[in-house]
Amino acid sequence: MFWSIARKEIVSNLLSYKFFVVILLTAVLIFTSFFIMHRDYKQRLSDYHLIKPKPDEPIAVIPPNPLSIFVKGLDDAMTRSFEISVIGVDVRAGQESGNIIFSFFSAPDFIYIVRVVLSLVALLFGFDQVSREKEKGTLKLMLANPLSRAKVLSGKWMGNFLSLAIPFLLVTLLGFVLLIFDPDIYFSSGDLFRLAVILFISLIYIALFLSLGILISTLTKKAAASIVILLFIWAIVVFVIPNLGTLLARQIVDIPSVRALSEKREQIWTREVLLIYEDKDRIAHFQTIHDDMDKLEEDYRNKFSRLIKLSKNINRISPVASFIYAVTEIAGTGIGEEDCLKRDIIRYKNNIFQDVVINKKEYPAFNYRYRSLSQIFVQGALFDSAWLIFFVILFFALSYFAFVRYDVR
Repeated sequence: MFWSIARKEIVSNLLSYKFFVVILLTAVLIFTSFFIMHRDYKQRLSDYHLIKPKPDEPIAVIPPNPLSIFVKGLDDAMTRSFEISVIGVDVRAGQESGNIIFSFFSAPDFIYIVRVVLSLVALLFGFDQVSREKEKGTLKLMLANPLSRAKVLSGKWMGNFLSLAIPFLLVTLLGFVLLIFDPDIYFSSGDLFRLAVILFISLIYIALFLSLGILISTLTKKAAASIVILLFIWAIVVFVIPNLGTLLARQIVDIPSVRALSEKREQIWTREVLLIYEDKDRIAHFQTIHDDMDKLEEDYRNKFSRLIKLSKNINRISPVASFIYAVTEIAGTGIGEEDCLKRDIIRYKNNIFQDVVINKKEYPAFNYRYRSLSQIFVQGALFDSAWLIFFVILFFALSYFAFVRYDVR
């Protein structure tokens, strides 16, 4: 009986104009996203080949991540050119996006489509599953048969989830197949596995909003009331809360501005340069500059890390934030990956100072290896993924308890 109800929902969706309109819109948005982000990636890849350092240049720069086509994240910041000098690390021009619109709006990557559009679509599929049936009188007739409410609710959930998940996966797979025909884009086996994990988490995210839609439907008597309440919740959860954490964290954690940090670095440099002309031991003064700069930047990084940690914990009140954190880290474009890259650059700077300035060796080449999936999950992605699953189970359980007490008359 469970699968009979699920098939009924699937057939009902297939016969509905709403289904085809929503699926067509989703397909257009996903293909458009792939087209725009594909061009953006190729532009940044071309920039990388232009600014790629020669073997004797103390510059740290990495190529753009091919998974940034799907999850842009902080890839623009990570692919900047970091020039190593005695006074520290100077950020130069990087592989800039060719689309100026990205300066004003969020990059329309695949995850943005899932986060905003697919969450709303899932709500539209779930908002009237119970209240609409009550208004039509079909819910009373359905439960007049020897059929448990648990099977009715779970069958409705499964039918609508499959109606969303299967077209979503097919459209995404078709778009990906078109991408891999470009010889300039290479996805390793590791990239493909990461992409599969991202798709799986995206399905959990869609299931979360479908469960939320059904929950509100079981708490209201009319479908019109359900959609109004859900749109309000959707706006708060998707847009307000994920941006609230940073604002609150900045009021709690005192962190100096980048401008103040830059001015302090210049003061240290000016002080030691003046002493160099009075003292022949230049290596000692360079060592002092190096140590003072390290202390200054380490203090800034520690404060910034506390700010990031606090803001992430506040933002996780919304499962949308957990979704963003999980998929960006898995793609290698998240906050944690950027922090690892910067720490590798600091180690590279320290090695250069030791080998080149003191030991008079040649400049070593900078190489960066992305974290493994196991490291990423241990360092937070597992918690964020589990947090999403928890909300799916919670919303469905609350839906069941509400549906058991629901007056179908």
